Amino acid sequence: MENIVIRLKEQGCRLTPQRRAVIKQVYESTEPLTVTSIWHSVREAYPNISLDTVYRNVSVLVELGVLIPIKSTGKEGVRYELAAADHHHHHVVCVKCGQAVCIDFCPVNQHLLELLHGHGYELVRHTVELFGICADCRLTVKE
Repeated sequence: MENIVIRLKEQGCRLTPQRRAVIKQVYESTEPLTVTSIWHSVREAYPNISLDTVYRNVSVLVELGVLIPIKSTGKEGVRYELAAADHHHHHVVCVKCGQAVCIDFCPVNQHLLELLHGHGYELVRHTVELFGICADCRLTVKE
């Protein structure tokens, strides 16, 4: 977690106790979290923290490239995970339950970069969103 703190300080970002708590919750989680779930966890240490404060902190952390939003069509909405500097990946998300699974593949290749460059673009970041129905939800549909 300290490498994240150092990176944020290098970018001139203030590290309030609430922001540290948000980072800690996502850092310690084994799965992507919604803003609401982050808020519930952070409230244990900071009972007066508002949901709006957590939303603002998450938004700043996304802008700074610390968190990655994983969009979902399920009831959970957007979930967030830490952006790993050494592990770029994408996700497939279940449209029924919202479960997200990491896909260790990136379709952005040299050909695509050259195509973008030909249109005058330099790629600065990207996300690939894949949606499907997970095995558990397929089973419940068939039953």
